[in-house]
Amino acid sequence: MENTSMINQLGNSLGRSLLQDNVNANITRSERLVSVGTGAFIGLKGVSNIFSNPLIALIELGIGGVLLYRGVTGYCAVTALAEEQANRTSAMTDPNIASTSPANPERIDPQIAY
Repeated sequence: MENTSMINQLGNSLGRSLLQDNVNANITRSERLVSVGTGAFIGLKGVSNIFSNPLIALIELGIGGVLLYRGVTGYCAVTALAEEQANRTSAMTDPNIASTSPANPERIDPQIAY
């Protein structure tokens, strides 16, 4: 139980000081905390490998930076794309939803159009 309360205290302190409020946030608080922790770990690992394996270190720094950004802002572009694709798929399969996508305009009779 003591470990759980310590983790909750850490999460609350990070939540107040590090995690920005964002109206466009599309990931949960726990995902944000995991992203910050993982990003910091991978980024520090990249810094420590910069002279022994520079290419791998740069990749690690990039991945760590992206994870830190995701955690701090609460916005994940991959999640946003997945949600958008899911919305499109459900709109295409549900006959009760009218298609308003500009990619599927209504066909116009060529005699009327010209």
